[in-house]
Amino acid sequence: MPSLAYEDERGRIIGCVGIMPRQMKFRGRAVRAAVGHHFMVDPSKRGTLAGVELARQFLRGSQDLALAEGNEFSRRIWEFLGGSVCLLYSFNWTRALRPAQYALTFLNHRGLSGAMARTLNPLCRIVDGTLNVIPQRVFRFQPPEVLADDLDVVTMLAFLSTFANGRSLQPVYDVPSLAWLIEVLEAKRHRGTLHKVAVRTAAGRPLGWYLYYLGPSGVAEVLQLGGKEESMGDVLNHLFYHAWQRGAVAATGPMDPGLCRTLSENHCVFHRTDNCWMLIHSRDERIVNTIQAGDAFLTRLEGEWWIAA
Repeated sequence: MPSLAYEDERGRIIGCVGIMPRQMKFRGRAVRAAVGHHFMVDPSKRGTLAGVELARQFLRGSQDLALAEGNEFSRRIWEFLGGSVCLLYSFNWTRALRPAQYALTFLNHRGLSGAMARTLNPLCRIVDGTLNVIPQRVFRFQPPEVLADDLDVVTMLAFLSTFANGRSLQPVYDVPSLAWLIEVLEAKRHRGTLHKVAVRTAAGRPLGWYLYYLGPSGVAEVLQLGGKEESMGDVLNHLFYHAWQRGAVAATGPMDPGLCRTLSENHCVFHRTDNCWMLIHSRDERIVNTIQAGDAFLTRLEGEWWIAA
C-alpha cells in the first residue's frame, strides 16, 4: 500500500496522502485496513482536482477498510466519493482532574494572554488544592484498591487478544509489530512521557490496561484503554488517580461507544474535537455498519492520531 502524491502539469507535487497498512479481524476473518494520514493539498491548488483524485485513488486501493481523520474539506471529498462519517468515533471524552487549572489550560488554547495566565495560575492551584480536601467525591482522588504493573508488550498482546474479542472488528497484533509500535510511541518525546499500565486485583487477576502521554500541557492524552467490561470502572479510576498523582489537570481520550455508560458514571464529558471527523470506507457494507453501530475496537493506536504528530 504505497502512499500517494499528486503532480501538476509541470511535475510539481501539490498534494499527498500517507497510507499506513494495518491488520484487523472482522468476525473472525482477517481484513486489511489502510489508515490515511497527512492528507495535504497546496492551499493555492485547492480549486483543482488534486484533493479529489488523491482520495479517489486511496479509496480504490486493495484494502478492505479505509480509515482517516479529516477536517471539513476532507469530509466533503470523502463523502462525495462514497465514504461516510462515523459520528460515534468522532467524539472524545474528557475527565477534569484539577478543574480550575484545566479551565486555565482551555483558555490558554483559546488565546488567553501569557501575562493573564501567569496571574491566574496561583489562584487556580489554590482552588484545586481546596477541592482535594473538602468533603466531596468528584475531585477528591484516593488511592485505588486495585494494583498496577508496568505494561510490557507480551502482557498488552494478551490483553488485546482476550478483552477486545467482544468486538466484531478489532486490531490484530503480534509481538514484533506491537514492540515496534511501542518503540515509535516512546520516541515521540514532544508528546510527553508515555505511561503504560496494566491493572490487576491484589490476587493478581488481570482487569485491564491503559496507555497515555503526559506532557507540558498537563492533559493526559489517552491512546488506548481496555479491559473486562465489568471492571472498567476500576480501570478508569486507576487511570485518573495515576494521572492526577503525576500532576495532570485532565485526562482525555477517543470515544469508545462500549464504554459510554462507564465514562459518564465516572464524571466524563463528551465532545468533538474542533473540525475533526472519523472517516470510514469499505466495499463491505457489513464492516461499515459494524463501525457505525459502535461494535469496533478503534483507539488512537488504530487511527491517524499517533502517526500525525
